[in-house]
Amino acid sequence: MADMIKRKDFLENEVVDLTEEIKQTSPTDTPLTTLLMSRGQVVPAKDITVTWREKELNSERGTLKLEGSEAGEVITSSRKTLSNVCQIIEKVTQVSGTARSLNPMGINDVFNAEVQDRLVETKRDMEWYFLNGTKALESGATPRQMNGLVNLVNANNVVETKGALTEDHFLDALQKMWDHGAQGEYFSFVNANIKRMINNLAKAGNNVRFLGDNGSMQNVLGIGVQKIVTDFGEISLVLDRYADTKTILTVDLGEVQIAELRGTFYEDLPKAGDYFKGHVLNESTIKLLNSHAGSKISITEASL
Repeated sequence: MADMIKRKDFLENEVVDLTEEIKQTSPTDTPLTTLLMSRGQVVPAKDITVTWREKELNSERGTLKLEGSEAGEVITSSRKTLSNVCQIIEKVTQVSGTARSLNPMGINDVFNAEVQDRLVETKRDMEWYFLNGTKALESGATPRQMNGLVNLVNANNVVETKGALTEDHFLDALQKMWDHGAQGEYFSFVNANIKRMINNLAKAGNNVRFLGDNGSMQNVLGIGVQKIVTDFGEISLVLDRYADTKTILTVDLGEVQIAELRGTFYEDLPKAGDYFKGHVLNESTIKLLNSHAGSKISITEASL
């Protein structure tokens, strides 16, 4: 029996790196992914499990000393290891030889058009998992899945509304970040229904208010954002169709990285008939380097 065709059997040009191209695909529909890629916050992953460390300084005072006294007690910083797993997203496309030869009007090469569609779908799925994924290790028929940012935020940085969304909920969540030293670029990723709630909140509040002319949209690396200011810093409010419908996720974007084991690429798949077949594939995860550099407000049913 002949050996299965493997990667080594493909010609050099049969595998195409699409890492650069995917940055240009549907940027308005994937704001988190586009922002991170545009800012160069993509790092290589060295294994399917990506780990990083978080350090907290000793918080005790009382290290004042009497003149001439002996050295006091040893104090130390505390460190802990955080981790996430790389998941594999695959999009397969297949077109018959006849269909590809037809070159339909407005599409031309239908196979290439299908590959481009799979690219859009891959980036769309990356956005959803970067935001909402729940960590799972590979077991049997269960594939690996990453933790999204909503599940990487420190459990102490969660605020529940238990009623109507108020200014205090917003400020409480941001203060939790500020209390742990977060002072960077705050970005909140919200769904449409929550965005409307925040609009009303900002119009009525004294501590939460829009920047710019009547809260006009501003452009950040091609992404439309609405900037608001609070006692604890300025926030870029991003409307994201893939954000959870009951969560206001806020992160210091400088503390977020995409870790890629395999950046997005396309390759032809072996075939045994009159058709063309290939797949788009990505293997990556998301990192929140400081778990306190994020917060989330959980919106209860009573708030909706």
